[in-house]
Amino acid sequence: MRKFFKIYSKRINNLSLIIISFSFIILLSFFKIQILANEQIKDKVNQIAYKTKNIHGNRGKILDRNGKQLSITINKYDFWVNTNNYFDRDAIIKLFSNTFNKSDTLYKNLLNKNSNYVKLEKNILYTNCKNILEKAKDLKGLNIEKNSKRFYPYNNLACQTIGYVNLNGVGISGIEGNLDLILSGDTTTIKLKKGAKGKFYKDFKYLDKSINGKDVTLTIDINLQNILQEELKNTVKSTNAISANGIIIDPNNGDILAMASIPDYNPNNYFDYNIENYRNRVIADSYEPGSTFKILPLIASINSNKNIENDKYYCENGVYKLTYKNQLRDHEPHDSLTIKDIFIHSSNIGISKIVNEIDYKEIYKLCRGLGFGSKTGLPFKDETKGKLRNINNWSKTSKTYISIGQEIGITNIQLALAYSALANGGYLVKPHIIKNISSNDSIIYNREIFPIRKVFEKDSSEKILKILKEVVDKGTAQNLHLDGYNIGGKTGTAQKFINGKYSDNNFISSFASIFPINNPKYVIIVSIDSPEYGKHWSNESAVPVSKNIINRIIIANQDENQTDNYLLQNKNKELKKDGNIITASIFKKEKNILVPDLRGKSLRNALAEANLAGIELEPIGLSGKIIWQSLKPGTKINNQYKCKVKLSL
Repeated sequence: MRKFFKIYSKRINNLSLIIISFSFIILLSFFKIQILANEQIKDKVNQIAYKTKNIHGNRGKILDRNGKQLSITINKYDFWVNTNNYFDRDAIIKLFSNTFNKSDTLYKNLLNKNSNYVKLEKNILYTNCKNILEKAKDLKGLNIEKNSKRFYPYNNLACQTIGYVNLNGVGISGIEGNLDLILSGDTTTIKLKKGAKGKFYKDFKYLDKSINGKDVTLTIDINLQNILQEELKNTVKSTNAISANGIIIDPNNGDILAMASIPDYNPNNYFDYNIENYRNRVIADSYEPGSTFKILPLIASINSNKNIENDKYYCENGVYKLTYKNQLRDHEPHDSLTIKDIFIHSSNIGISKIVNEIDYKEIYKLCRGLGFGSKTGLPFKDETKGKLRNINNWSKTSKTYISIGQEIGITNIQLALAYSALANGGYLVKPHIIKNISSNDSIIYNREIFPIRKVFEKDSSEKILKILKEVVDKGTAQNLHLDGYNIGGKTGTAQKFINGKYSDNNFISSFASIFPINNPKYVIIVSIDSPEYGKHWSNESAVPVSKNIINRIIIANQDENQTDNYLLQNKNKELKKDGNIITASIFKKEKNILVPDLRGKSLRNALAEANLAGIELEPIGLSGKIIWQSLKPGTKINNQYKCKVKLSL
């Protein structure tokens, strides 16, 4: 045993020394890795096992008041192959041929090219390439690029209000521009971990958070917007006007239901239009309003003396010398008129006689009280405050000229708010274009409805509303009169101030309307810039387009089964059966109603007229203008309530 130990002990000692040495070396290596070179090794491991990726949130949607999407972000996909590397040729050709219903030869010819980048398809919507996206992970060599693009489903509708997003993804003009930070999504970096098969997956430590932009819901009703925009476009064409703009507002809460300017543009192809098409003239164009502004002296007069409706003023038979150099003229001569008749006939001389009894400070105070000369606070950078000179700069005649809508510049949003005050009992309301802002289906902002100030008493507004109704029934806006509907309004035909003087050929034709006048729901303002002479009078251009707008609103409410008593005052429209009310037709059918002339009209416009007359149309063809109708225009309807119409391009 001793002899055996002596033989092997040296070897055992040497082996032990070797083991100890290796252990020491290993421990030193561990020390170096864990302590001395920790950061370098960790970085190397991270480079191999992990990678980071920037994630961009989607831009928020813009919706109308009923949730219809006006502006959304859509993803489009490009597909390409590097043919210099291996790829699943046959599988790719078959998949693309079946998906896009194209021949195999087309894709074979593309893939026969030797190139690092062979594009097979581009700008494909998700719905059109869903099949490929699901199978792409199993196809060697197929590359996919996803691109986000802003899309406007309703094209030109409400374009100046919505605005557009440029090619760099930046919001320009309108809501897109002014709320760009709210709509834009955030950018965050996520960590991807390499799996067993070499593919990268989201690290389980990463917590999801919403990086998408906020959704903005507008007060706009896209159906009313369509009516307003189409009718303005039609009147620009029929009157050869330079432009037109209009607004529909709820006078009770300040919600802007529609706002349009013509010419307009398509934000999907914004680069194809002139910069003037982007202009929202409702808020950006200041003009001298003319007679639509005559509500101010009327309000001031009734406020100062509650019982002056029957007072008469001598109107000088049409010509009145205001000062040594200035004189006023009326469109038609009048002897003596009551305040109501002065307003109904839009007598400038009568208005001047009324304001002679009112302190000029009261006129200025009322202008300020109704918001003229100030911005409304809407979220648009291009809004102008108009022009209202400081009272210290008024001349002796300023009070008179401002009262007839001269020497003052206003916007149509300001005029809409002034007429809204008449409609709601004397309150200047705050206008709204944003209804709410939401994130992840949670409302983070809701418009707050409140009056800015009370400007005049309710009994004053009630008296003026009755006069506005008589303007439509008997005065300058008789073209608007609709049997069975209570509508009020005021015309305005203002000469444009060009090169230091009033033009004899260029006018702005305007009409302000409130309906139903007995329980107002809508205030509508339209202005037409420089219609051709002869159509420059408000009752020849602005009034007819307002009539078409109101007609279509009534019909739209009927079609949606939302017609309320405050919209319709026709007592003959309902039939009672078994104790239930059945609306047979919203429009009464009288024996003496004549067949309207529908020739030359679009089917949409013809349906509106036919509906008013109680006629059911049976169209032959679906596009173009009506070239023939079975019922002769101008004949009595009697019991014939169906009319065939032929359409042709």
